[in-house]
Amino acid sequence: MIIAQQKYKENIAEYLLYMYQVEDMIRANGLDLDSIDQTLIKKFEVPYGVKRDMREWYRDLIDRMREENKEESGHLAFLEMIVDEMHQLHQRILGQGIDTIYKQIFVRARPNIEALRMKSGHGKLNDIQVAFNGLYGLLILRLKKSRITDETSKAFDTIKELIAELSSRYMQEQVK
Repeated sequence: MIIAQQKYKENIAEYLLYMYQVEDMIRANGLDLDSIDQTLIKKFEVPYGVKRDMREWYRDLIDRMREENKEESGHLAFLEMIVDEMHQLHQRILGQGIDTIYKQIFVRARPNIEALRMKSGHGKLNDIQVAFNGLYGLLILRLKKSRITDETSKAFDTIKELIAELSSRYMQEQVK
């Protein structure tokens, strides 16, 4: 909760990836609030009131996951909505045709996004969701300390650059 709030204010891409990880941690704990309390909440050295708020935050996420049938996989609707808003912004920037810097960043990332789309079998997902899914997969590989080839790393660098630029622009629009 604390980390999520901070990331939401500072970097929407990091927020989304963090929340994907939270969803998976909730699933790993069997959507059981007591288990989450033991494995996650108790590790924070914060006042009781903050821990109580954290517990309520996790309870709310668990309830949402159940309501949306996301117990096994998938992302919560409010996270999907943010990715969709980012995709709409992406489309708007490209559609205007005047932002050559953003277009160049996308042109470099596009083949790698397409390769991810092919490998994942998610042909119907938009480019931005494919990019986020790929970045989350890379994060998981790194957490598992799996070997990542130089080629894969370079491919993801282009995707990271695109998402970083889009995130920055998204955050600027939210301030308006």
